[in-house]
Amino acid sequence: MGTSFEKIRNRFFDRIEKDDTFFNYLNLTDREAMELATKRANLLLESAAIELVATCNSDVDFLDMDTDLEEYNFELTATEIRLIVEIMFKQFMERDVPTLHVFALNFIPSELNSFSPANERTSYLNLVKKLQDDIKEMIDDYESQDRSTNKRKLIPYSSYFSDE
Repeated sequence: MGTSFEKIRNRFFDRIEKDDTFFNYLNLTDREAMELATKRANLLLESAAIELVATCNSDVDFLDMDTDLEEYNFELTATEIRLIVEIMFKQFMERDVPTLHVFALNFIPSELNSFSPANERTSYLNLVKKLQDDIKEMIDDYESQDRSTNKRKLIPYSSYFSDE
């Protein structure tokens, strides 16, 4: 039995628990809202797996999952779960980047004296950039470790030289 999506989703939900927009929906019961949040989280999980396969040289296939059973076909390590959750969070944060331009247009000049949308946009974009950089570093660390022992992989230098 592999790692369930629920385990990954719960970690993701813990990561974004303060964001009301992900869990609260108008005219929906708590149960319906949680079902919608679960569907959104599953889409982010699948998208994160696709991104991970595209950017990471791994010993496992992160797309080896059963979406009907909502589980991976193998056990993920704690490091892999964390990596997937961080990518899900980054993608969740990136969804607001296109709205930042609209955000600047909603203010009148008198409001701009006390509040600067440009500073807010810059701060948000810096946060997203930091998330991207942190994930790149996490992937580099993950690739340099053996997934079963969590020890650094060694380069077999002897295979590069011959005694001829």
